[in-house]
Amino acid sequence: MRSTATADRVRLTVHHVEEKSLIKRFRLTVLVEDSVPAEGKLKGLKSEHGLSILIEISKPKFSLLMDTGRSPSVVLQNMNVLNVDLNAINAMFLSHGHYDHTGGLLELLRLLRRPIPVVGHPEIFNPKYKLDPYLKYIGLPFKRSQIESVGGRLVLARNPVTLMGGVSTTGEVERVTSYEETRGFWTVKNERFVRDPMRDDQALILKVDGKGLAVISGCAHSGIINIINQAKRLMGTAKVYAVIGGFHLTGASEEVIRSTIKDLEQADPEIVCPCHCTGSKAVREMVKRFGDRCRPLKTGDTLEL
Repeated sequence: MRSTATADRVRLTVHHVEEKSLIKRFRLTVLVEDSVPAEGKLKGLKSEHGLSILIEISKPKFSLLMDTGRSPSVVLQNMNVLNVDLNAINAMFLSHGHYDHTGGLLELLRLLRRPIPVVGHPEIFNPKYKLDPYLKYIGLPFKRSQIESVGGRLVLARNPVTLMGGVSTTGEVERVTSYEETRGFWTVKNERFVRDPMRDDQALILKVDGKGLAVISGCAHSGIINIINQAKRLMGTAKVYAVIGGFHLTGASEEVIRSTIKDLEQADPEIVCPCHCTGSKAVREMVKRFGDRCRPLKTGDTLEL
């Protein structure tokens, strides 16, 4: 009897924690993306190849900046147009170590009035290159010491990092699907020029009360389906509410796009919001398959989820 009662108390406690580890709703604002909306919607917005997304939660109040775009001038200009208070941001999350997701970081930290956590994978500082069509450096444009010198309190972890109840990073994503391969990137390891598997690629997960998981990716170099599956495992639920961000399908073969969309349909999200590196071909196919559930994002777009 005693052991049964104890087990019941444990189950109740776990249930209570799970209920507390949910968010009621959140607001998402695209600060930087490759495109801008039609002229006249919001004057003064700028676009560039890159991504920066602001996630705001009201209860408890928490503001998270995911990625910082390619350049500080663009993200700061758009923050001004969109009336975003930089000093309200509580933490920053870097989805991976490419320049178009990290370029604005240093200046944003300089302008903040206080130190804040900057969360990422330990390998974001690894040298990163691409052959397109010749050798180009595409990694972070500054060093770890520079980030720390302007108030960035680095949280570099391979495992998931809890940012608040119901909000977590994926940690290093397990690669399971046969068709989602990381190609075209290079690094230097042990004094050898080798392919970069992009182990630093992570995404953000929000567990929304009564709706399910919102998965927000930067570029999904590890594969958007791999990311979704990891989110399900980590959060202990199969319900996917929204899949948002760059899906890295630019230049992908028809077979890869078809396989991705097929598995995305199996996940059955209520909302699909591709942008950045997803590619126009893949976006068109997603609009065909998901209809009104597919809402491609541009700079300045907001979602209340």
